[in-house]
Amino acid sequence: MSRLEAGFIQPKMDWCDLNELVFSAIKDNENDAQHHKIVFLQKENMPLVKIDSGLTEQILFNLIHNALQHTPKNSTITIQLDHNLTHCFMEVSDNGKGFPKNEIDFVFDKFYRLNQTATGGTGLGLSIVKGFTEAMNGKIFLDNLKEGGAKFTIKIPCEFSKNTNLENE
Repeated sequence: MSRLEAGFIQPKMDWCDLNELVFSAIKDNENDAQHHKIVFLQKENMPLVKIDSGLTEQILFNLIHNALQHTPKNSTITIQLDHNLTHCFMEVSDNGKGFPKNEIDFVFDKFYRLNQTATGGTGLGLSIVKGFTEAMNGKIFLDNLKEGGAKFTIKIPCEFSKNTNLENE
């Protein structure tokens, strides 16, 4: 966190497949996902993006991990990708309890933990997500879903590959 705050973390932009980053983040969380369902329908027509794959994978890992830790057993975590001409979007949502309205403004603060949550963890996961997102000139949004649960949306400016013919890959 101190390196993030001091501006020492500089993104290393390179071409990557966001679908693969999501699959990797899911795999890295599989031990904690035994009593949850993770749903990711890969976006087949998602072009390669020029982004920092290490920072992005850590963002996805932390969001999935946080959802697994703070939702009841048998909850569903859903991951979606999208893009427009200038930005990629990553969305991680769950069908848990969501966030208390009076605490939403604080969840990205260092060492912040929601009231009445189980002990453990450092309270840095979401602040790292925000820091890595902002290091790539992106933004993060948190909303409670009407039907219950929370939705994190990451919006990062990036370049997209124009070559979508990947027959030899």
